[in-house]
Amino acid sequence: MALTEEEQAELNSELAKVEDEIQTLSQVLAAKEKQVAEIKRKLGITPLNEFKQNLSKGWHEVTTSTAYKKTSETLSQVGQKATTAFSSVGSAIGRKLEDVR
Repeated sequence: MALTEEEQAELNSELAKVEDEIQTLSQVLAAKEKQVAEIKRKLGITPLNEFKQNLSKGWHEVTTSTAYKKTSETLSQVGQKATTAFSSVGSAIGRKLEDVR
């Protein structure tokens, strides 16, 4: 699809305008990031503190999730059944040993 000279000029103008807006937004974003870093520095928030906080929050979200709770409940039930089974096997072995004596 060929563009007329007028359409090309209009698109070039729009392109320049959008590129200028992107540049302005990038500068504003950089200034805001610098402002956030300064505020965090004043508050004593270090990257390590942020990492620890994010890790703690993430672990809390995992442990309160439905999937985690269901898995935990299932493993608990399996553990209880295994304990009962091992106890029964142990009792049976004990009785057999008594019978052998």
